[in-house]
Amino acid sequence: MTVTPEIRAMLEQQVREMAKERLQSAINSLQRAMYDLEVYADKFESASTDYDRAKVMNYAINHLYCNIQPNLRIDLLADSQAELAKLEASNARNV
Repeated sequence: MTVTPEIRAMLEQQVREMAKERLQSAINSLQRAMYDLEVYADKFESASTDYDRAKVMNYAINHLYCNIQPNLRIDLLADSQAELAKLEASNARNV
């Protein structure tokens, strides 16, 4: 099936928009994470012993590992990177 230049341009724009949306989603996740970590920072400041501070640090590390990293969806960012690279290679061949 041949793809018209108009359809191809629409598909390319869709790939670019999806990449931008995925990047914005990662930014939003990191911003939410920043606020979540500020809660741990407040708990750290109000902790009365080093044992309690160590527990707060442990909770913060756990939060980073279990909640933030998976929500970044690095896999989707990588997919968009690959799709954009394919577009560039395809455009180079068509020139």
